[in-house]
This record gives sequence, C-alpha cells and structure tokens, in this order.
Amino acid sequence: MTKKFGHPEVRAEDSENYDYSRECGTVNRTDSRPIPGILLIGGAEGDASGEKPATRWFLKNAEQGDYLVLGSGGIGRQAEFICDNFGDFVSSAAELSIDSEDAANNPRIIQYIRDAEALFIRGGDQNEYEDYWEGTGVEDAINYLINEKKVPVAGTSAGMAILGDYYYAPAHKGVLSSEILNNPFHKNTKNIYYSDFIQVPILKHVITDTHLDRISGSNPEPRYGRIFGFLARVVHENNNQLKSYAIGLEEGAFVAIDDKGIAQVFGNGSTEGQDAYFLQTNGALPEQIQLDLPLIWNNNGQAVKVYRICGTREGSGKFDLNNWSTASGGKWEYWFTTGGASGFQRKPID
Repeated sequence: MTKKFGHPEVRAEDSENYDYSRECGTVNRTDSRPIPGILLIGGAEGDASGEKPATRWFLKNAEQGDYLVLGSGGIGRQAEFICDNFGDFVSSAAELSIDSEDAANNPRIIQYIRDAEALFIRGGDQNEYEDYWEGTGVEDAINYLINEKKVPVAGTSAGMAILGDYYYAPAHKGVLSSEILNNPFHKNTKNIYYSDFIQVPILKHVITDTHLDRISGSNPEPRYGRIFGFLARVVHENNNQLKSYAIGLEEGAFVAIDDKGIAQVFGNGSTEGQDAYFLQTNGALPEQIQLDLPLIWNNNGQAVKVYRICGTREGSGKFDLNNWSTASGGKWEYWFTTGGASGFQRKPID
C-alpha cells in the first residue's frame, strides 16, 4: 500500500509558473507496463456515483504505476482522492500545475509527465491549456504517453475537451446552444481548433463537449444543441468532408474506451444526468450554414445519427469507435434542426 505523507512534496519554480505536489507514494522508475485506455468524464465527478467504478477501471490499466494529475491554476485535490481511495492501485499520486509556456518547456516538468503510467487532465480552462501547452514540450510529452508509452489517459471537463481531434477552447465566454444554432459563426465560436494539439488516434475526427445537462447561472441552457452546432462547424471547416464525429457527455457520465476502441459508460443508472451521446454525420451536408443566419441541418429529420447510452455503476453498453456502427445497450436517435434553436429536435429511432 502506498503511504500518504503528512507534508507532501511541493515544488514551485520559474517564478511560480508551475507547482508540483506528490500526495502519496514513491515514484517508481521500474518497468511498469501500463495498458492503454481513454477515460472521458462529463464534468461532475465529485458528485457522481459512477466515479469510483470508472476510476477503478482506469487505474487497473496503470499496472501499479505512477498517477499524475495535470492542470493549471494551482494544485487541486484529485491526487489526494486517489491516495485516500485507491492507494493500492498506484505507486504514487501527484499533481502538476503548469501556468506558462516557459514552464511547459522546462525539462523537469517534461520528465514528470513522461514518467507517468496514468495521466489525468483535470477540469479548468481549456483555453489556458491551449495557450500554455500547445507547441511545447508538455504537448510532446502528453502525446508520447498516449502514442509511444501507451498509458491510460483521462480527461474531465476542460481536460476532456482537449482530447478531441477537434476541440473548443474559448478565450472568453463559451457559446450557448441557442447562439451557435441561430448563428453557426457566432463570435463566441471563433476558438474551435482542428487537429493541432493532443493526438488520440481513436478520437480522430471527433469533437467533444461536456456538461450537456447543466443549467446554472453561467450555463442557462443545456448543451445538446451546442455539440450539434460544433459538429456542423467541423464539417464546414473540414471542406465539407462528411464522416465527422462528436462525443457529448452529461455531467454524471464516464466513458471508458479500452485498448481495442470499445467504449462503455459508467454512471448511476438513473434516467437523468448519466448519458453519453455518440454523434456522427449521416450522409448529408447542412442545408444552410452561413454567418448571421440560423443553421439548417435537416436531411428529412435525419441529419445526425446519435447513439445514446445511459451509464450504470457496472459499466453499460458497448460502442465501437472503430466503425461507429456496432453498438449495444443503448438507443439510436436522430438530431436535426429545421432552422436555428427553435427548430432543433432529438428524436428516437423507432
């Protein structure tokens, strides 16, 4: 069992542009052989009953290796959660906050990342991640873990957003569903990026979104229409190449993708807040996608084909991300809009 220290190792250098805290255990530099996998988290893991079984699935792939949490804006409590609940699964658990481009090129920082056998990219501000990490040694180190060392990698909220091949990293206010549906080139959509950051092979041509069901003061609308709008923009920006995809999660959903590209969904099995949505284009371009005009993507009510899986504590459903057609344990839907937000609909396929 790993030992939790009363006073974790903390380092702050480079004018406090990064912080490192090892919460428990000893960094193991032996030949741990992790199993690759991706865990996508909808954004409310602290209050979601699917968190522990999904985390257990993830950490088994770490093969008793070193667990590292990556973020910005200071040290959080995710590594502490691992120490308190899953100490037997890891050799060590640490957090690393990187808060400048200079720090993201620091050899010590890069080595911390490369030494990990499991990487968790926490929530926060994906625009900061894009600003601080893109084009740096940190980006290279993350891609090394995914594609060469082949360790399990998780992302929640902002961390999930940047794992997509296409990703949304707003510099200012995030776009609302109604805004992108009523104007697919709304000013708040300008920070959609394409294939230039984290390279996860199974998420090629995929854009992601989280918190689909959250409604709060800063999120006055659910995000189902927003991810539909993102997919329309991806098609448009990719020179109208169809076969583009999206994955959207409600806050209590955890999508575990194994090394063969098969996804299952963890949650609490309730009727709300635990669903994962796998969206794909369905053979037709948007009929109208222009600045200051409402999006029309109808295709006779079949514009986008969606597979919806409700998560359970045991892990439910199967969805094959290799072909986007082999699926079980969920239900197919069509999403479309006959014109903007007022025309947006989601209908089960009978």
